[in-house]
Amino acid sequence: MLRLVSLKLGRLYRYVKLAVLGSLAAALVLNTHSLLASLQRNELSERRFLQLNKCPACWGTSWCRKFLNGQLRLESWGRLRLLDFFNVKNVYFARYGEPREGSRRVVLKRLGSAQELADIDTKICRRATGRGRCDLLQALPATEFASLNGDVRLLTPGAVEGWSDLVHCPSQRLLDRLVRRYAETKDSGSFLLRNLKDSERMQLLITLAFNPEPLVLQSFPSDEGWPFAKYLGACGRMVAVNYVGEELWSYFNAPWEKRVDLAWQLMEIAEQLTNNDFEFALYLLDVSFDNFAVGPRDGKVIIVDAENVLVADKRLIRQSK
Repeated sequence: MLRLVSLKLGRLYRYVKLAVLGSLAAALVLNTHSLLASLQRNELSERRFLQLNKCPACWGTSWCRKFLNGQLRLESWGRLRLLDFFNVKNVYFARYGEPREGSRRVVLKRLGSAQELADIDTKICRRATGRGRCDLLQALPATEFASLNGDVRLLTPGAVEGWSDLVHCPSQRLLDRLVRRYAETKDSGSFLLRNLKDSERMQLLITLAFNPEPLVLQSFPSDEGWPFAKYLGACGRMVAVNYVGEELWSYFNAPWEKRVDLAWQLMEIAEQLTNNDFEFALYLLDVSFDNFAVGPRDGKVIIVDAENVLVADKRLIRQSK
C-alpha cells in the first residue's frame, strides 16, 4: 500500500515538474521578442525602471548621472525581467564604469520587495489622505516628513523615535551623525537639518522611516573600519553598494580551518560593534548567513545587509546612569 502511494506521489511530482517547465518554456517562446529587447537595452538608464518619478519619496539622487549616462549595466541574466519573479529581494549585480577604462562589480538594491515598496506608497497616502492610493508628490507635503521643514534646526529624538530599528532609542549625538554624514546631498558635513534642501530632507526622513540601511552604511562607513559594505550612491529607489564576495552560506563545505576563521571573525565583529572608540553599540536584529559575505582576496567577513540594526549611544547611557 505504501509503495503504491509513493509511486503515485512520484508520478504527481514529475507531472507538476513537467508542467512548470512547460509553462516556463511557453513563456520564453511568447516573450522572445521582449526578452531579446531587454538584453539589448540598458534599463538602468531608464527613469521608470529606477522609479525616479517617486522622488522625493525615494532613497536619493547622488548617482543619477552615472545611471542615466549608462555607466552601470546589469550583468547577464539580470537583464531578463521574466526572472524578477525569483528575485524577491530585488537585488541585482551590475558592472560600473566604462569598458575602455575597466569596470568593477557592484550590487544594486531596491531595499525591499515589490510588495514592500508598494506598501510604502500606500502608507504615505494613508498618512496624508486617509486613502490607500494617491498622487505621491501631492500627498508628501501633508505627512510628518514635511513637518520637519526648513524652519527646524535639528533632527531631535522626540521627532523620530521608534520610526525604525536605527532610531529605536536615538540620542542627539546619533541623529547629528546621521544628518552630518548624509551622502545624498552636495553640502554634507553639517548636522543642521535646515541646511538640507527640501527634497534632500524628505529623502533622508523617508529612508530613516522605511529602510535605514543606507544611513547605517553612511554613518558607520567601511573607511573608518566598520564591518559594512561600502555605500556608493542612489538614484530613485535603487542604491548601489560595493560587491564584497560570496555570501557566508557558500562556505558551509569549506575546510574546517576556513570555517573556524570565519566563525572567529563573526565573534570579532560582534565585539567591535559592541565596544569601540566611537561609543556607539550596534546590534544586528536579523542575523542570517546571507547577510554576511566574504572577500575573495582577503577572506574578510563583511555585513552586506544592514536594514535591521539598532544603535545605542553608550555615552548617553553612561551620562544618564
